[in-house]
Amino acid sequence: MTAMFKSRSKKLLYIEDDPESLEMMADIVKFHGYEFLGASRGIEGIKIATQEKPDLILMDINLPDMSGYEVTTLLKSIKVLQNIPIIALSAYTQDEARDRTLIAGCEGFIAKPINVTQFLKLIDEYLKGRKETLAPEVEKKYLTEYNIRLVEKLQNKVEELETVNYDLKMINDELNKSRGQLTDYNNRLFTMNSLANSLRLHKSPDALLKSLPYKLIEGFHVDRCIIFEYKDELQQIKILHMAGSSEKYLEPVAYHLDYPFYQQIKRELKLLWIKNKDEILNKSLLKLAQSLNAESFIIASLTGFASREDSSGIFRAVVTRDDEPSTEEILSDLPKKLLIFLDRAKNHYPFATYEIRVFKAFLQTAGIIYENMFLYHRVLKLFQIKEQEAITDPLTSVYNYRYFQSQIEREFVRAQRHKKSFSIAMIDIDNFKQYNDTHGHYNGDLALKVVAKALLANIRKSDILARYGGDEFIIILPELDKSQAKALAEKLCTIIEKTKLPRKKFTPKINLTISLGISTYPDDGNKEDILIKKADRALYQAKNTGRNTVYLAG
Repeated sequence: MTAMFKSRSKKLLYIEDDPESLEMMADIVKFHGYEFLGASRGIEGIKIATQEKPDLILMDINLPDMSGYEVTTLLKSIKVLQNIPIIALSAYTQDEARDRTLIAGCEGFIAKPINVTQFLKLIDEYLKGRKETLAPEVEKKYLTEYNIRLVEKLQNKVEELETVNYDLKMINDELNKSRGQLTDYNNRLFTMNSLANSLRLHKSPDALLKSLPYKLIEGFHVDRCIIFEYKDELQQIKILHMAGSSEKYLEPVAYHLDYPFYQQIKRELKLLWIKNKDEILNKSLLKLAQSLNAESFIIASLTGFASREDSSGIFRAVVTRDDEPSTEEILSDLPKKLLIFLDRAKNHYPFATYEIRVFKAFLQTAGIIYENMFLYHRVLKLFQIKEQEAITDPLTSVYNYRYFQSQIEREFVRAQRHKKSFSIAMIDIDNFKQYNDTHGHYNGDLALKVVAKALLANIRKSDILARYGGDEFIIILPELDKSQAKALAEKLCTIIEKTKLPRKKFTPKINLTISLGISTYPDDGNKEDILIKKADRALYQAKNTGRNTVYLAG
């Protein structure tokens, strides 16, 4: 047996909906000493990966519940799984399939059918750190397309909910008691459709919840509508939004509602119709009815109608990252457990059976719209964070080198088209190594942040500041000629020289200054690399002529 097959204690997870393929892969993996884990769906694979933390994940692109690209994005967003290599397997051999898997986050791509010997060799290489990459322009192209497709998919999912309304037409056959009742019922159906369509127009799930009580009062002729949030740890419900009579209940009053009863409403009944409060057996519900002076009412679950039970858990795993405040903000705003209360408080006029059916159908539709809108907004925000991460230096929060490369190319095109000049300023922090060695790396990192913040605060909004590497920065200065760029650079030198920097107590004071090298298009070159080289050479000359100074190319 060759050397590549020696280490056999590693776990391999294979996500594949074809049972025969799973069985064949299990035989190959187990025969060669790896521990095999199998999953037939994307959600199941995410759960197993989170629990088992395999050393490598193999995954078919086409899965029944979600695409392999979506599964990869979710896996890579879970903190404990970020460094686990993911390899896509597919019968598609085109470059486009490979590129899309890599942009989603996969480390590699293997075409089916597999050659066992070559397959095992590749597995060994991926376990040792092999990673396939894309050219920046290709990555940018597919990342844009991938984000657009995901947003469109989520929008289509919301639009598909409109089909729920057709089920309500079946109720007509059961409502032949009277012409007046049937007319009222049809009017309610029309109202429900109109309300459901209006809910989809809200910009956020919170705005939807705030408007829902008013829409129910207007459209279904109830006197009062209250949306409660249920708190598990306290076994309490608290008013979130309310409309209708007895506005005093908008005060921050909490009511006890025992957990088993809440679970009964949520999982079994979904909607509980109390025709008379004298029939209430649950003590906490009876006390709530007495407090609200409610004789006949409806209490129902507004969440959990159509969403899968594990959806909140998966989303919580996706956003559980403690490295960025923006991600923590998303995590703190996970879906609430909501109950909705409706009654006719003024005259205690009872609800009719057909009204209950219409209410239940509408609340189901509203719940689905709310849950999907919540998911859409959170996923959209998560992708915005990812997009920002891709162009931002994590330490200084200015643009990174990759973004600078794309923008310098863009600026060249713009300057050539409009026959405008522009400059770039290469910046190096003087004495930074000495400062770092004296005050420590922690203070060194703080100093980099302080310098970056000072630079950013004293350039124009149109200027692009990026970290070039180490203690070097670079600025693109659109439409500035050499003299204008020099004036700005000298201003930055003065500002940094006066900037207060962190330092250890009882250590020698080391003042940090900056040196700058400036080159200008078209005077110093008509290509990006030439302009950068000349700015770098000018910076080198500035460092050699005393530092804390500006040197011009040419």
